Amino acid sequence: MKAHAAMIGAVAGAWWVPSVHWAIVGLGLGLVVVWPRAVTVLVVAALVCGFLANRSLVALDPPVAGPFEQWVTLTSDPRPLGSHGIRARAKWGARYVSLSAHGPTAGHLDDHLAGDQVLIRGTVSPARRGDDWARWRHEVGSISVAEVVDSAPGSLVSRFANGIRRRLSAGAEPLDRNDRSVFLGMVIGDDRDQSAVVADDFRAAGLGHLLVVSGQNVAFVLAIFAPALSRTRPGVRLVVLMVVLLFFALLTRFEPSVLRAVAMAAVGVGGTALGAPIDGRKGLSAAIAAVLVIDPFLVHVLAFQLSAAATAGIVWGSGPLAARLRGPGPLRVAIATTVSAQLAVAPLLLFTFGPMPLASLGANLLAGPVSGPLLVWGFTAGLVAGMFGGPVAALLQTPTELMLWWVRSVARLAAHGPQATIAATSMMVVAGSLAALMIGAGKVRLAAVAVISAVAVVSLHGAPVVPPGYTELADVGQLVKSNDQVVLILHDLAWPRDVVSSLRLVGVRRLDLVVATDGDAADAQAVLAIRERYGPVPAIAPPLHRVPGARTLRVGQVASIDGISAAAETRAGAWTATVRFGATTEDSQSASG
Repeated sequence: MKAHAAMIGAVAGAWWVPSVHWAIVGLGLGLVVVWPRAVTVLVVAALVCGFLANRSLVALDPPVAGPFEQWVTLTSDPRPLGSHGIRARAKWGARYVSLSAHGPTAGHLDDHLAGDQVLIRGTVSPARRGDDWARWRHEVGSISVAEVVDSAPGSLVSRFANGIRRRLSAGAEPLDRNDRSVFLGMVIGDDRDQSAVVADDFRAAGLGHLLVVSGQNVAFVLAIFAPALSRTRPGVRLVVLMVVLLFFALLTRFEPSVLRAVAMAAVGVGGTALGAPIDGRKGLSAAIAAVLVIDPFLVHVLAFQLSAAATAGIVWGSGPLAARLRGPGPLRVAIATTVSAQLAVAPLLLFTFGPMPLASLGANLLAGPVSGPLLVWGFTAGLVAGMFGGPVAALLQTPTELMLWWVRSVARLAAHGPQATIAATSMMVVAGSLAALMIGAGKVRLAAVAVISAVAVVSLHGAPVVPPGYTELADVGQLVKSNDQVVLILHDLAWPRDVVSSLRLVGVRRLDLVVATDGDAADAQAVLAIRERYGPVPAIAPPLHRVPGARTLRVGQVASIDGISAAAETRAGAWTATVRFGATTEDSQSASG
């Protein structure tokens, strides 16, 4: 009960950030020692996290805008920013800042990993007032990097961690680009090279959590190391496993979900070593409270919220639900675990992203059993493959390739099969029916199953059909459709993930032509993503474009492609095109170029 009270108090204090004097916190901690009741623990946990959150807010002292030339330590791996930029997070003294670089400078910054030190020259700007994204990540400002002047290796531990990441990356070379990106995302949380199509498939299938490290990774790390330490003394085993957990958190860049999982595993390992095993429910509460004491701002981070909610669903709901189901034990446990986790995260997902894909339940049931072996084999065989390379790596990664094929196939089929989403009202009905299933008997349980089945049937619907004419896709572009042909006119700065996601959501199954109105690097990436999903779609673009394989069309010229004619013209100083289907002309709207 005290662990749950500590968790509730920590969440409340970190969320509302009450102003508390340090003397009151000290008195509260003394009171807990003298009178360790649940209510006391709850109040003091709230005071402690509120006090620490206040200190963190005060520490967000924004820098003075102006020129910048100092050493910083990268705290994240550089990742793509737009079409030709790089962004990263860094520590500057005691402050955290975000870095951005473009052009050749981006390439120089991209050569480094988290933990490396770089001497940069650029311009620093304070964080925008009210920027919660920066605030909850302790960022006080941003630096536009003009030049990477010098660099130095990080600490010995960070160099060792980066060496393992590079070794795993080298071991994944026999895999194709998409398999390699999924592999690195699942094993060490490196999702920087995941294509827009792969990310959209996994997200639409409700499998996005597989593309990043999570509690499952921590569980399998313990599964690898714990047996080797089974004959050691409890104290030695405790120290070694704690070091392993901390190093894994460093290896995966201290992701919020990993922090929660590492803290929970540490609580469990510590309790076992001390001869007082802690069940999953108390372990989760203690872990959340401990992590929020370390960083109260994590309570505002969605990844941490989802991780805590999913784990809560599993430890509180999977057991009772599995006991009520019928069938083989492993199947009942798998269904109960998946359903419990999905229901627990549903309120957060519905509030943040809207209706959830119903296919996620089946997709998780099919992909989940494979993801575990993939993590264990991928980490161990991947390291060996990285050491030897060549034919040995190709042989070792053959099982990895087969497992990745299965997981990716499940994601692709779930994302592009019959569409079904479940909204907030339907989710409440399902949750209530599952509660009746767990606590009811006889006819009540049958009624609950019937209601759940009815909601699934009602939620199922066919793929949407794009009507002829114009269809505006927000932040993406405009579809121009005849009876059997579809043209996409890209807007300026359309992100590839937004493009493929929007096309899927409106039911586009084929594209006959893409009009790249700018022809810049952003259009090039969007067209490449479209071709990855739909095949070799032809494209037209203005002169001096950067779109691979696109046909250049100057103002006044007309091109005929697969029965579609496109005439280039200028409107409001911007290049655009008018497309014609047979005898009907559909005039495109101008997009800024």
